[in-house]
Amino acid sequence: MGMDLGSYLALARRERGFTQRELAEKCGSCASEICRLEAGKRVKPSPALLHALSEALLVSYPYLMQLAGYSAGEAEELPEQEPEQVFLDENGNIVALTSGARDMMTRDAAWANAAFRVSRELDERERSILTDMAMSFLKRRKEEGK
Repeated sequence: MGMDLGSYLALARRERGFTQRELAEKCGSCASEICRLEAGKRVKPSPALLHALSEALLVSYPYLMQLAGYSAGEAEELPEQEPEQVFLDENGNIVALTSGARDMMTRDAAWANAAFRVSRELDERERSILTDMAMSFLKRRKEEGK
């Protein structure tokens, strides 16, 4: 009998030298999801996640689809690609949009709501002014060692 999806993913991840967290960041998921996949607790992830995993691990997308139990026809179809949606943290590291927004709401819901409204209600020039002010403030804090 061949390898199951979870074992295959774990092997491919280790061969590439990624931690579960690193792999999750590369494919816009979370480490707990990678852990569930590798442990066999989630056996049929979405085609979009399988595609992201195939690109991050440099493995065959149709093969991952087959391991996950999709039909041969489904395995040949590529999922619709959405633009990568991420935040960059203070060190320039990629943070998945969902976890970044969740963290932002947890830390300060009023600020998160203000940022959301700014993105929708202000024009490009006004947003640019606010962005420049915020980035200047962050730069100054970093220089001061805060």
